[in-house]
Amino acid sequence: MKKRKKWLLFFAGAVILMLAAGLWLTSRGAPAADLSAFRQTLEELEPGTELKSLPEAAAGIPGMILAAQNEDLALYYNETTAEVAVSDKRSKHIWYSNPSERNEDTIASPFEKEVLSSQLAVSFRDQIGTLETYHSFPWSVTSKNFTAEAIKNGIRITYTLGDVSLGVDALPQYITKSRLQEKVLSKLDESLANYVETRYYPTKNNPEVLERLDEQVKKPLVLKKMLSAFEQAGYTAEDLAADNAENGSAAGGESTKPSFTIPMEYRLDGSTLLVSIPMHQVTESENHRIASIDLLRFFGAAGSEEEGYMLVPDGSGALIRLNNGKIREEQYVQQVYGPDPNDNSWGRGQVAEKAAMPVYGLKADDAAWFAVIEEGDAAARIAADIGGKQSSYNYVYSSFAVRGEDELELYTGSKIQEIKLLSEELYRGNLSVRYSFLTGGDASYSGMAKAYRSMLVQQNKLTPLAEEQKLPFYVDMLGSLDKQKSFLGVPYDAVISMTSFQEAGDIARKLSEDGISNLRMRYLGWFGKGVHHKAPVSVKADRVLGSKKELSQLQEQLQQSGGGLYPDVAFQYIYRDGAGFNPSSDAARFVTREAAELHPYDRNMNRMDPYYGSYTLLSPAKLPYYVKEFARNYENYGIGALSLRDLGSLVSSDYRVGRVVFREDAKHIAVSQMKLLQEQYPDVMVSDANAYTWPYVNHILDVPEGTSRFSLTDEEVPFYQMVIHGYMDYAGQTLNIGAEQDIRHKILASVELGAAPHFVWSYEPSSLLKFTRFDDMYSTQYEDWYEEAVTYYNRVNEVLGPLRNTPIDEHIRHQQGVVEVKYEGGTSLLINYTDKPVSVNGVKVEAKDFTSGGDGA
Repeated sequence: MKKRKKWLLFFAGAVILMLAAGLWLTSRGAPAADLSAFRQTLEELEPGTELKSLPEAAAGIPGMILAAQNEDLALYYNETTAEVAVSDKRSKHIWYSNPSERNEDTIASPFEKEVLSSQLAVSFRDQIGTLETYHSFPWSVTSKNFTAEAIKNGIRITYTLGDVSLGVDALPQYITKSRLQEKVLSKLDESLANYVETRYYPTKNNPEVLERLDEQVKKPLVLKKMLSAFEQAGYTAEDLAADNAENGSAAGGESTKPSFTIPMEYRLDGSTLLVSIPMHQVTESENHRIASIDLLRFFGAAGSEEEGYMLVPDGSGALIRLNNGKIREEQYVQQVYGPDPNDNSWGRGQVAEKAAMPVYGLKADDAAWFAVIEEGDAAARIAADIGGKQSSYNYVYSSFAVRGEDELELYTGSKIQEIKLLSEELYRGNLSVRYSFLTGGDASYSGMAKAYRSMLVQQNKLTPLAEEQKLPFYVDMLGSLDKQKSFLGVPYDAVISMTSFQEAGDIARKLSEDGISNLRMRYLGWFGKGVHHKAPVSVKADRVLGSKKELSQLQEQLQQSGGGLYPDVAFQYIYRDGAGFNPSSDAARFVTREAAELHPYDRNMNRMDPYYGSYTLLSPAKLPYYVKEFARNYENYGIGALSLRDLGSLVSSDYRVGRVVFREDAKHIAVSQMKLLQEQYPDVMVSDANAYTWPYVNHILDVPEGTSRFSLTDEEVPFYQMVIHGYMDYAGQTLNIGAEQDIRHKILASVELGAAPHFVWSYEPSSLLKFTRFDDMYSTQYEDWYEEAVTYYNRVNEVLGPLRNTPIDEHIRHQQGVVEVKYEGGTSLLINYTDKPVSVNGVKVEAKDFTSGGDGA
């Protein structure tokens, strides 16, 4: 009996150990990537040398020295104000880092003139979360707390911002009677010595040691007189350190005031100016954390008499006219690549288009400059404002969030207290912006687009399309999805089919018979229980759609007709726990250290709504593991193409303690994984693509077709399309599920934007989507749209097909609703959105129609 009990106990123990081991294995999560592999290599600063004025043949800029020059540009520096100027030798135009006539501005207050004189600004929080901003001119330059040195092709200016004086801590907190008498009192006249002596009082434990009476000494007038007395007595920093060490003072001879050291480098690089801040060399005082850094807010700022506009990357691109009079409107501010989804706030102030490109620029009269954020772009915000508010100047610039920031809500009775939190770790990569300078006919948003495109081509980030005279026809095929059903009154989640593999093949065959051969089919919901699939570590096609053989047959059918199949996968939004995903280990963390569980946003309420379900944000550190596992299993299907739902559009951070992933790190991780996937699957399709994805994709869906229409902006321009046309195929939002349902207007927009048709279809009726999380797809049944879609395609393909691999040269808005798009080679397209015929350059365009002409037509 006892032997049997022993065996039972042994067996029970073994079972418990096995369960514990299993629990440990399932809860530890996926392995995290080594973040150092994706971060910039932190190099020592290039040694600087003494800054001397270079000789120049012609007269330079008054008050400035020539610091560097090359064949195209000359860089000047003001040794008193720390401002710089760039002279374009080709056009003789000079661009200043700060407005040259700012001190004569009749609108700007004395404070605003100090802001106008600054090259950078630092926003920081103290221990209790109070936010302050220090501008470089009042907090560094005026007190001469900056240095300048020469570097290769440029200069480095190192700013120390803040009050670096010790203040009250320049006086010993504790000092012996004998030391005070010897070092200070004996060297002052009787009246002043008595004044100093009464500000020190014997300590309780040792009357021979005196303590500083801070309540009196911290008063400004008292402090000024005390500091003067100690200085007059010859009391040195060494004396202070000795007294602090002898008496155990906590002051340590160091200031507790906010103080920051920031090096800023200007380098001439061919016909461009590269401005950078090496963040690994930035220092901050104890208990003061930098939140963000504004870089060259007023570079090339335009005054009240100049005409032109500022380009901002809102959606497809937007223009803000100089001095447009909208002085009551808020300034333009957008985060590059969209807001960080790692945000625990439920509300959203507005629904806006994304800024998918790290670019901005300004045109003033017959000259323009254009900026590209090359490093730190995922941490950047782009801001712009017009003259007539705080000053007479129009300006656009970039600001960088170098720490994560979030809100913590504390409930005290019926009140809610919001506390702002910053992440502990500071971003240590480089921040850099490249400025290009344009004149004449290139001084326009079209010229900026060409400059950006040329830059990307030179960097091998854009490759011309192969010749193909037919435009793609894009269709998102809605496959499987989850829908709640019930059995005997008990609810359960079922997977239903909206379009099986065989039904998708029938639709493709019908389109091919009607002359649409270049069909590009993105299959939404094909594995892992539908569109909101499980974590993509295992890849098994959903049975409700058909067999693996039928999926292969669909792929072969599309390839043979000249198109392609793109099975879709989401990596960064995880809709289901388990199946290789553990939220506690694999999810990103808010700054508040909670796991990043989110809900879709209800636009009516401007807040997240749990009614629509939830999803978890994957930590970017875990992305390489999931991509590797997916690719290993997906390879079994033999499909050389892939659709990436969120990998090209989403950039998120992770503030897990001990493994902070900044957005810039996350961008580099995403890029590395896209590169790996493209090497395995050469034909890649992405949705809502950010600019850093362009080198790795062949097709882009959901490109921005307009802007957020912020109150400050004046005009929408297709800047995004002007950069990429001729280098990749793309389409806008789906026609049948969207705000714009006018097929005629949509055709005109496609012609203007150079975009291919895009639909989302299902074989089954849309009514099956009722009471699911997809009920916003209210019109997907393909038969309802088929005839219109074929007509749409044929009309657009007729004009855009021959131009598919031709870059856009210029976009011109002749009047409201009438635009012209010029292509390299001479072809010109005229689009008339108005209700009346118009004549442009002698060519008549009927109402709500378009025509082609020009030398290349």
